Amino acid sequence: MARRVLVSVHDVAPAWVEEVRWLLRELDAIGAHPRSLLVIPCHNGRDDLRRCPQLVELLQAEVANGSEIVLHGYTHARAGRWRGDPITVARAALFAREVAEFVSLEWQEQRARLLAGRELLADLGLPTRGFCPPGWLHTTELPDLLRELGFTYLVEMLFLLDVELGQRLVTPWMGFMGASRFHEELAQFGARLLAPWRTRAQLVSVFLHPQGAPRSPVCRRVLRELAQELERGGVPLTYGEAIRSS
Repeated sequence: MARRVLVSVHDVAPAWVEEVRWLLRELDAIGAHPRSLLVIPCHNGRDDLRRCPQLVELLQAEVANGSEIVLHGYTHARAGRWRGDPITVARAALFAREVAEFVSLEWQEQRARLLAGRELLADLGLPTRGFCPPGWLHTTELPDLLRELGFTYLVEMLFLLDVELGQRLVTPWMGFMGASRFHEELAQFGARLLAPWRTRAQLVSVFLHPQGAPRSPVCRRVLRELAQELERGGVPLTYGEAIRSS
């Protein structure tokens, strides 16, 4: 069975439209298509996707060519005090202090933002059935909330959860964070630890963030490794395709 590769571009928002465009060209060049595009509808509560027609057109073209839109929070910004179990709160505080949106909301606000984000995307011709919380971090009520609202899956850092069936697919990963030097080195260390697992897995995840991507040697290395994976027969697919084929 051919190895399946979940290719994703995170933090798709007007602030990084040119970096997103660059990443998509690089992915096209190595045949990494289709892919999942994790879109922030209203970054930081101000950067409304509807006011960036060039990004909307780019995303519409991606969807027409088989890529998939994933809702990636609503503002991608912390909104209040941390919630959740101690491990989740510690991860948010240490690694996603400013962005762990869905660890800083009561469930009613989570529900409101999920509905608002999905509606905004749908109005732009960008329907979605999947959700990835910023920082891959969320409270325990989120899977049930997603199921109630008709979402199909939840993207976590090491798992892809079918919220309808409650089944998790394991997704050992590698990727580019577009973060500070410390956090980038930590992510690359984690990817190295997962390397033996990735070599045996039939489903792997490769994620890319746009922040600083065109200038980053780390990003270019991840793209090279992804190209090698595809040359060895890896088959790119979206999260939704992985859920449907599991």
